[in-house]
Amino acid sequence: MENDLKDIKPPVEFSGDAQLLLYTRYGDPRDIGWDHKWITEWHVHQRFPWFPEPNIRIHKHFAPLLERAFTELEAANLHQEIKTLDSSYELRLMKGSEAVLSVHSWGAAIDLNAKQNPYGSLGTWSDGFINIMSRNAIFCGQQWPIRKDPMHFSMVNG
Repeated sequence: MENDLKDIKPPVEFSGDAQLLLYTRYGDPRDIGWDHKWITEWHVHQRFPWFPEPNIRIHKHFAPLLERAFTELEAANLHQEIKTLDSSYELRLMKGSEAVLSVHSWGAAIDLNAKQNPYGSLGTWSDGFINIMSRNAIFCGQQWPIRKDPMHFSMVNG
Protein backbone atom coordinates (compact mmCIF):
# COMPACT_ATOMS: atom_id res chain seq x y z
CA MET A 1 0.00 0.00 0.00
CA GLU A 2 1.47 3.35 -1.07
CA ASN A 3 1.25 6.51 0.96
CA ASP A 4 0.06 9.45 -1.09
CA LEU A 5 1.42 12.77 0.19
CA LYS A 6 -1.66 14.51 -1.16
CA ASP A 7 -3.70 12.66 1.46
CA ILE A 8 -1.70 14.10 4.35
CA LYS A 9 -3.63 16.98 5.88
CA PRO A 10 -1.83 19.57 8.00
CA PRO A 11 -3.37 20.56 11.33
CA VAL A 12 -6.08 23.17 10.79
CA GLU A 13 -3.97 25.86 12.51
CA PHE A 14 -1.48 25.62 9.64
CA SER A 15 -3.88 24.87 6.79
CA GLY A 16 -3.26 28.06 4.81
CA ASP A 17 -0.37 28.05 2.33
CA ALA A 18 1.40 30.87 4.18
CA GLN A 19 0.84 29.27 7.58
CA LEU A 20 2.09 25.88 6.39
CA LEU A 21 5.21 27.47 4.92
CA LEU A 22 5.93 29.38 8.14
CA TYR A 23 5.24 26.34 10.31
CA THR A 24 7.52 24.17 8.15
CA ARG A 25 10.37 26.71 8.26
CA TYR A 26 10.09 28.08 11.78
CA GLY A 27 7.89 25.76 13.84
CA ASP A 28 4.86 26.39 16.01
CA PRO A 29 4.77 29.96 17.38
CA ARG A 30 2.79 28.69 20.37
CA ASP A 31 5.76 26.63 21.59
CA ILE A 32 7.49 27.81 24.76
CA GLY A 33 10.55 29.88 23.89
CA TRP A 34 9.66 30.16 20.20
CA ASP A 35 9.52 33.96 20.35
CA HIS A 36 12.98 34.18 21.94
CA LYS A 37 14.42 32.32 18.96
CA TRP A 38 12.61 34.09 16.09
CA ILE A 39 11.20 37.48 17.22
CA THR A 40 13.31 40.60 17.36
CA GLU A 41 12.71 44.12 18.62
CA TRP A 42 13.63 46.18 15.55
CA HIS A 43 14.52 49.74 16.56
CA VAL A 44 13.08 51.37 13.45
CA HIS A 45 13.77 54.97 14.50
CA GLN A 46 17.53 54.33 14.49
CA ARG A 47 17.35 54.35 10.70
CA PHE A 48 13.87 55.69 9.88
CA PRO A 49 12.84 58.45 12.32
CA TRP A 50 9.76 59.16 10.16
CA PHE A 51 8.19 55.76 10.96
CA PRO A 52 5.11 56.11 13.22
CA GLU A 53 6.52 53.87 16.00
CA PRO A 54 10.06 53.70 17.37
CA ASN A 55 10.12 49.87 17.53
CA ILE A 56 8.47 46.87 15.92
CA ARG A 57 8.41 43.32 17.28
CA ILE A 58 8.70 41.13 14.18
CA HIS A 59 10.32 37.97 12.82
CA LYS A 60 14.08 38.37 12.56
CA HIS A 61 13.98 37.38 8.86
CA PHE A 62 11.31 40.02 8.12
CA ALA A 63 13.26 42.99 9.52
CA PRO A 64 15.90 43.09 6.72
CA LEU A 65 13.18 42.92 4.05
CA LEU A 66 11.38 45.87 5.60
CA GLU A 67 14.62 47.80 6.03
CA ARG A 68 15.45 47.48 2.32
CA ALA A 69 11.88 48.42 1.34
CA PHE A 70 11.79 51.42 3.69
CA THR A 71 15.12 52.63 2.25
CA GLU A 72 13.65 52.51 -1.25
CA LEU A 73 10.38 54.10 -0.16
CA GLU A 74 12.30 56.93 1.46
CA ALA A 75 14.45 57.47 -1.68
CA ALA A 76 11.28 57.63 -3.80
CA ASN A 77 9.58 59.92 -1.26
CA LEU A 78 6.80 57.34 -0.86
CA HIS A 79 7.48 56.68 2.83
CA GLN A 80 5.03 59.50 3.58
CA GLU A 81 2.19 57.13 2.71
CA ILE A 82 2.82 55.30 6.01
CA LYS A 83 0.77 56.97 8.76
CA THR A 84 0.27 54.27 11.41
CA LEU A 85 1.57 50.89 12.52
CA ASP A 86 -1.49 48.99 13.69
CA SER A 87 -0.23 45.47 14.28
CA SER A 88 2.92 43.39 14.19
CA TYR A 89 3.87 40.23 16.12
CA GLU A 90 0.77 38.97 17.87
CA LEU A 91 -0.24 35.40 18.57
CA ARG A 92 -3.82 35.31 17.23
CA LEU A 93 -6.21 33.71 14.76
CA MET A 94 -6.61 34.88 11.17
CA LYS A 95 -9.49 37.32 10.63
CA GLY A 96 -12.67 35.41 9.90
CA SER A 97 -11.28 32.08 11.14
CA GLU A 98 -12.02 30.11 14.27
CA ALA A 99 -8.93 27.90 13.97
CA VAL A 100 -6.22 29.08 11.52
CA LEU A 101 -3.35 31.06 13.04
CA SER A 102 -2.66 34.49 11.59
CA VAL A 103 0.67 35.13 9.87
CA HIS A 104 1.11 37.79 12.59
CA SER A 105 1.58 34.86 14.99
CA TRP A 106 5.01 34.26 13.40
CA GLY A 107 5.86 37.99 13.39
CA ALA A 108 5.84 37.68 9.60
CA ALA A 109 3.33 40.50 8.99
CA ILE A 110 2.60 44.10 9.88
CA ASP A 111 -0.55 46.15 9.40
CA LEU A 112 -0.15 49.74 8.22
CA ASN A 113 -2.75 52.52 7.93
CA ALA A 114 -5.62 50.27 9.04
CA LYS A 115 -8.22 53.08 9.08
CA GLN A 116 -7.47 54.09 5.49
CA ASN A 117 -7.11 50.45 4.33
CA PRO A 118 -9.73 48.38 6.15
CA TYR A 119 -10.17 44.68 5.61
CA GLY A 120 -12.29 44.06 2.48
CA SER A 121 -11.55 47.44 0.87
CA LEU A 122 -9.60 48.06 -2.34
CA GLY A 123 -6.88 49.94 -0.46
CA THR A 124 -5.23 53.31 -0.93
CA TRP A 125 -1.55 52.43 -1.49
CA SER A 126 0.03 53.89 -4.62
CA ASP A 127 1.32 51.61 -7.35
CA GLY A 128 4.84 52.88 -6.66
CA PHE A 129 4.54 51.95 -2.98
CA ILE A 130 3.23 48.45 -3.76
CA ASN A 131 5.91 47.91 -6.43
CA ILE A 132 8.71 48.76 -4.00
CA MET A 133 7.30 46.46 -1.34
CA SER A 134 6.88 43.64 -3.90
CA ARG A 135 10.41 44.12 -5.24
CA ASN A 136 11.63 43.55 -1.69
CA ALA A 137 9.65 40.30 -1.26
CA ILE A 138 6.93 41.91 0.85
CA PHE A 139 3.40 40.98 -0.12
CA CYS A 140 0.41 43.27 0.35
CA GLY A 141 -3.18 42.13 0.88
CA GLN A 142 -4.28 44.92 -1.48
CA GLN A 143 -3.13 42.66 -4.33
CA TRP A 144 -5.06 39.58 -3.28
CA PRO A 145 -7.85 38.60 -5.70
CA ILE A 146 -10.20 37.61 -2.85
CA ARG A 147 -10.27 38.46 0.85
CA LYS A 148 -8.54 41.79 0.25
CA ASP A 149 -6.65 43.06 3.29
CA PRO A 150 -4.79 46.18 2.11
CA MET A 151 -3.40 47.08 5.55
CA HIS A 152 -1.53 43.74 5.62
CA PHE A 153 2.13 43.42 4.54
CA SER A 154 3.97 40.13 5.04
CA MET A 155 7.04 38.13 4.11
CA VAL A 156 4.81 35.33 2.79
CA ASN A 157 1.92 35.61 0.36
CA GLY A 158 -1.57 34.67 1.39
